[in-house]
Amino acid sequence: MNSGIDAVIFDVDGTLYDYRTHTVPPSAQEALRCLREGGIRIIIASGRSYALLGESLVQIAQADHYVLSNGHEILDRDGRPVYQERFTLEETEGLLGAARDHGVNVMLKYHGFCCIYAGWDEMRSVFRMMAPDQGSYRFCPEWDYHCQELPLGVTLKGGPELRRQLADWETALRIEYFGDPSECDVFHHSANKWVGLERILSDAGVAPERCVAFGDSGNDVDMLRSVGRGIAMGNASPEAKAAAGQVCRPSWDDGIYHALRELAVI
Repeated sequence: MNSGIDAVIFDVDGTLYDYRTHTVPPSAQEALRCLREGGIRIIIASGRSYALLGESLVQIAQADHYVLSNGHEILDRDGRPVYQERFTLEETEGLLGAARDHGVNVMLKYHGFCCIYAGWDEMRSVFRMMAPDQGSYRFCPEWDYHCQELPLGVTLKGGPELRRQLADWETALRIEYFGDPSECDVFHHSANKWVGLERILSDAGVAPERCVAFGDSGNDVDMLRSVGRGIAMGNASPEAKAAAGQVCRPSWDDGIYHALRELAVI
């Protein structure tokens, strides 16, 4: 099938991974199979770290490339890092200080695990996993692991005042609040998903206009605007829908499969 598409990019949460069923829907799995058979690259672009994807999702996707932790890490098809951008010690300790002052729960993202400083149960509930691996999380009540290894990402979970409590950081770093505004990811302006995708596409010789991207939230806006066909899920945020060229069915209503069929990509 000649669709003029060389790569399809997938966000994970709320897009490829359906929170209602806690699965990658069978129709999306079929779409992935068809893409592989058609020789079309599959790229995962997520705020999750590699550990948070979970082995089950990695096996289902069988992606050619990964842009993870909101662009702070780029991996090859075997999950090996080819690029990493870490938080500085000053940034990390500044965020930790704000979290301590306001009783905010903290999780630092690393390639192979996530380090929870406060809120063990609360932080593990933020990124649901299809096949939870206890080795994906470590507890550090001393709040000092970052002194050994600087993080690739930071996730915070607080209360209804979280946005106000983090207001001083909104210029220096990008703060992306989830559907629940008491939860957010923090990342560099210079390391968002689209910046990472540009690196991959350039190295692979793939033009952005020959790509389809699926997403559902604020950290997907740049990539939805920048590819040939940006598609927001029916369950997407208003800003993701505004950035996309089209809106498909929700993740739980076979949105990915039907959109790719309509575009004759599969």
